[in-house]
Amino acid sequence: MGAKEQLEANPQRYPKVMSANDIETMPRLEFNTGIDTGIFISQEREDARYFRQGVCYAKADHEPVHWTQSNFDEAQYCISGMIRLRVEDAAGKVVVLEARPGDNIYLPAGYTYTLEATGVEYTFLWTSGPSNRPGIVEAPGYSKQLRALR
Repeated sequence: MGAKEQLEANPQRYPKVMSANDIETMPRLEFNTGIDTGIFISQEREDARYFRQGVCYAKADHEPVHWTQSNFDEAQYCISGMIRLRVEDAAGKVVVLEARPGDNIYLPAGYTYTLEATGVEYTFLWTSGPSNRPGIVEAPGYSKQLRALR
């Protein structure tokens, strides 16, 4: 199938530039009080097949965000402020990672993670994959918002 046929079959799936304004005005998914994300590349909106990408926005005193990452890898690139991430392995060993602007954190599957407040606001670009083919199943309301942007 050529590019023209692909575009006709799936009009949202094409190479494009997303402006800073496009990214900043995406609907937000709240992880906890004071911390949320705007997902700007997703299965829902672009029919992205292999990964998701978004920006996380955290207040200085946000509530912790805790998750077990079992079936995807993730990278977090610190844009501003400082990220603090508590990491626990299956044996219970805990390490704390901190990243500042320009630093990148690799978060492989198989660990439990907690984003902690750092006393300063921070933002980071994140990418995760592989993505679930059905989309963001853990937040169906947010998934519906993104689909509406097609």
